[in-house]
Amino acid sequence: MVEFFNPFSTLSEVQSDYLAYVESFQQIKNPQIREWIEGRRAAGGLLWKPPYVQISLPFQEGDPLAKLVEEKILLPGTLRFARQAKEQPESPPIRPYVHQTTAIRKIHAGKNVILATGTGSGKSFGFGLPIVSTALRLKAEGVRGVKAVIVYPMNALANNQYDDFSERLDQSGLTIGRYTGDTKNNPDEALSEYQRLTGRDAPYECEVLSRKEIQDNPPDILMTNYVMLELLLTRFEDRTLFRHQGVLQFLVLDEVHTYSGKRGADVAALIRRLKQHTGTIGKLTCIGTSATVESGEGESAQEAVAK
Repeated sequence: MVEFFNPFSTLSEVQSDYLAYVESFQQIKNPQIREWIEGRRAAGGLLWKPPYVQISLPFQEGDPLAKLVEEKILLPGTLRFARQAKEQPESPPIRPYVHQTTAIRKIHAGKNVILATGTGSGKSFGFGLPIVSTALRLKAEGVRGVKAVIVYPMNALANNQYDDFSERLDQSGLTIGRYTGDTKNNPDEALSEYQRLTGRDAPYECEVLSRKEIQDNPPDILMTNYVMLELLLTRFEDRTLFRHQGVLQFLVLDEVHTYSGKRGADVAALIRRLKQHTGTIGKLTCIGTSATVESGEGESAQEAVAK
């Protein structure tokens, strides 16, 4: 017999258990206070908010990736990166959504883009596909160096995206590196840490694991955080990462809405320094992604992020 999950029954059980827990250590002697608290507990507004139900409609489908290949917007090798089952190299490519194909076309045209869509909407494909396509083209032309820098506000996000990208890029001819405070200096230490965390004996062909390897042979795609990017432009041994002037094509800021206030001012200055250091002023394509933000009256969340 198949049992279905009932969210409302589960909610009722959790609330009942939590109420029993709270009552186990609260002994209110004053009858008026006790009556006041019990009344609000019964109404359900004191210990928890009422349930929030939202229906998510499916995203509108865009043009097939094969059509973008025919239009020479993407290289054929990009389809392997966009496979539906990343653990199966021969899996067919995804059917992209409209917001993904729109972003791909604009990025291909050299436009700066903000991808502001809900969680699980495939934002990483929206910027990842044009990055991989451009990196494959430059690689075929013999261009060496970092072609894209993807900046995450937290290491956890960088780690998650790195795992997905590295598995998809295996056997592609491209290389990818993750440079954060957790990245080991020595190749042997980095390999040992990799084996401990992943359970795999050897990294994918595309992975560049240690700081030394990243410095000696900069990967095509570099994932980092904004604090480490600041250090990459400061420390002498790291400044050589961008020794190939004019090669950098893309800068991606994930969760771009988090860069506000003082942090936003710092990151803005950091981006200017990055462009100057890499010789890409007026040439670098910048991409920002965001899931949800608060917006004012008469203004959509997408408009707020774009501003």
